[in-house]
Amino acid sequence: MPDPLPNTLDPARLQQIYSRTAAFYDTVAGEHQARAKERAIDLLARQHGERMMEVGCGTGWAFSRVIASTGVEDAVAVDVAPGMLHVARQRLQEEAGLCCPPLMLADARALPFAEASFDCVLTTYTLEVLPEADILRVLAECHRILRPGGRLVVADLTEGEGEGDRAITEEWKRGYLADPEYFSGARPLVLTPFLERSGFHVQARHYSGHGQGWPSEVILAR
Repeated sequence: MPDPLPNTLDPARLQQIYSRTAAFYDTVAGEHQARAKERAIDLLARQHGERMMEVGCGTGWAFSRVIASTGVEDAVAVDVAPGMLHVARQRLQEEAGLCCPPLMLADARALPFAEASFDCVLTTYTLEVLPEADILRVLAECHRILRPGGRLVVADLTEGEGEGDRAITEEWKRGYLADPEYFSGARPLVLTPFLERSGFHVQARHYSGHGQGWPSEVILAR
């Protein structure tokens, strides 16, 4: 199992990058992420009345779909980039008719919520932009805020499976090593070891790609 490539971009720089790219982020990345995000929403299987959080909600693409099918009550989404939250707020106002969407500016390494206060947590295409130490810090926070038996669903870039997707991954890695900022800090991860080190038990892992989006993994853990 390959070690993840190093990420030396500090949190403040990542915040700037994602705020700056928020207005056109979905144009660039949306179709490449959609299939894995849809699978993640299905795996989350949020029920009405469950308290749910999305960590790193970005433009609100996934969050909007979750609350459309399960309701906005007891749902909240956080992101560290003000620009992303601005786009997400506009999306939720237009798509869900929410005048005050439940969005919060917050650092996922220190979530402002009590222990054992959520039934389920979703995070998509967020962990792969963080340094390894911060991946573990964010997962520790997800573990802390989940109730016993609570579930975490993650979608992230991963190592390609199959000749075509392996070629995509290798090209991505070469480009990333040359200029990690061009790739906004995002590089392929194999997340199961991180989850296990953080106290999670992986219940299911699905691979997404094969010409229908970026090589990605979607993981359900408790």
